Amino acid sequence: MMKLANLSLATAAITLLSFNVQAAIPGTSARPAVYEVTVKKVELCQDSACNVAFTIGESDKAFDISSATAGADVGNYIDISNIPLYQTWSHVRVTISSTFSVGAIWTDGDGDACGTSNPTQASGHAAVYAGSVGGTATAADFVIPNVGFSGIAQSDYDTFNLTKANGAATATIIYPLTASYTCKGIMPRVEVQFDTSAGFGYVAGTAAGVGTACQAFPMPPTITITVTDP
Repeated sequence: MMKLANLSLATAAITLLSFNVQAAIPGTSARPAVYEVTVKKVELCQDSACNVAFTIGESDKAFDISSATAGADVGNYIDISNIPLYQTWSHVRVTISSTFSVGAIWTDGDGDACGTSNPTQASGHAAVYAGSVGGTATAADFVIPNVGFSGIAQSDYDTFNLTKANGAATATIIYPLTASYTCKGIMPRVEVQFDTSAGFGYVAGTAAGVGTACQAFPMPPTITITVTDP
C-alpha cells in the first residue's frame, strides 16, 4: 500500500471544459465570480484512449474553480494511495456533469449592463443563455451545447478531447499529463494553477439571433501545471 505525496493530479482535467463556442458565437470575455463544475469520476490512464484506467475518485462533487482553494479542494476529492506500483500513467480522464454553474456581471456588445441573475432564456443543449438588463453575479446553470448547435462541430470538441453525446447529462475529458510518470513509491510534486480571468463569454443582444439582451456562454479557463521532484 503506497501513500503518495501529492493529491493535486486530477485538477488538470477538470478545468478543461473547453468547448469552442466562441468560434460559433463571436463575443468577448470576462472573469466570472463563480465557475462551478460537478465532477463525477476521475481516472488515471496509461494511454490517450484510456484503454487501461485506474479510478482515483468517484462521487458527485461540485468545485468552484474560480476559488483560491480549488486545487486543494480537488486534491481532497481523489485517493491515489492504492495506485499500482511500476506502471506508467500518461493521461487523466474526468467525467463531469454537462450542466455547471457560472455567475458573472458584464456589459454586453450593445452596452447593456448584465448579470446572470436575470435569465430570460436558459442555457441549454441547443440554447444560448439570455437575460434581461441588470442583475447580479448570482450563478445560473450553463449547459455544454450539442454538436450542430450554432455552428459547433465535433472537431471543436475533439480539439480538447471532450466527448459528449447530444443531450447527454455527462461529458468526459481526456487530458495528457505534463509528463508521463511511473509510480515507484513517491509521486512527483504537482502544482496546479487556475486562471478564470477569461472564463465567461458574452455577445451583443442580437448577435446570436435571439433578439434579446445579455447573451452569454462559458469559455475555457487557463491552467498551468508544474511538475517537479518532491
